[in-house]
Amino acid sequence: MRPRALLLAAALACAALCGARPAEAVVVERIVAIVGDKPIFLSEMRARARPFLLQIQEKVPPGAQQHAAESSMFKELIEKMIDEELEAQAAEKARITVTSDEIDNALRNSAAAQQTTVAALYKEARAKGLSDQDFRDEIRRQVLEGKLLLLRVKGRVRITEEDIRSMYERVSREERWRREYRPAWIVLRILPGSSEAAVQERQALALSISERARAGEDFAALAQQYSDDTATRELGGDLGIRAPTGSQAAVAGRRPTMGPELETALMPLEPGAVTAPLRAGDAIVVLKLLSRQPSRYTGLEQARNEMVQRLQVEILEKAKRKWLDELKRRTHLDVRL
Repeated sequence: MRPRALLLAAALACAALCGARPAEAVVVERIVAIVGDKPIFLSEMRARARPFLLQIQEKVPPGAQQHAAESSMFKELIEKMIDEELEAQAAEKARITVTSDEIDNALRNSAAAQQTTVAALYKEARAKGLSDQDFRDEIRRQVLEGKLLLLRVKGRVRITEEDIRSMYERVSREERWRREYRPAWIVLRILPGSSEAAVQERQALALSISERARAGEDFAALAQQYSDDTATRELGGDLGIRAPTGSQAAVAGRRPTMGPELETALMPLEPGAVTAPLRAGDAIVVLKLLSRQPSRYTGLEQARNEMVQRLQVEILEKAKRKWLDELKRRTHLDVRL
């Protein structure tokens, strides 16, 4: 055991013995994990948990839900603290340190990236329950991790043009699922108890409508002629602006959403495109995407630097996970939470 750990353990033992009454035991501290020869104490974990506990208390109803949220948070936090201790021990072996100037520089870079000030970052941290020193300690851990990872992957990061293009396509697709859109539809109802022949007739009509719309015929006019949805028929099937399920606008209730099967069919479309007929409950639906909120990505070249940065983050994250898994296999771990 390290001298620091021995001194702390001795002090705790002394406090417990000296303060204990004959008829009762006093619990001063307990260990929640051991990483190599370094203990992680409950008080350390609770101090780190303070801002997260405040968030949970603000957002989660008291009782079983809050208890479950706190339990889950503590499990995630102890894993994070174990990872950080593994990194700290690796940094000590490699004689890698973080200076106060490096922390200040990281804070300035973070403020610039968020288009704010360092003072505002400190203010935000305090609002979350962190002291200024707690906040600087967190930044120090992040800088230390970055230095360790850069040392580990130095000379082995290779990003190709194909990698950049694939990342751009993936990010563009993901962003599309967060953008609001305006759809229209034509609904052909299937009456309860309809014969198979009647259902096939409706399907044939829906296919004909879809093909006519795709060929350039006015979708609104087709909706007014054929749609059984009285709420939108005279509007040419226009459903108004919708939000993707799970987006901020949808969660906040600012915009309505579509059913999952209809949303899935609409998302790949470009404005002006029309779907093939879709079965939705007791109806067959043909959809058209009228418009979509503009993307902030206007082309690969404009987004090239961002895509390279995203790729670098992914590479470092994969390297971090692999490296930490290796450290865990070589280090004695005892989690007591």
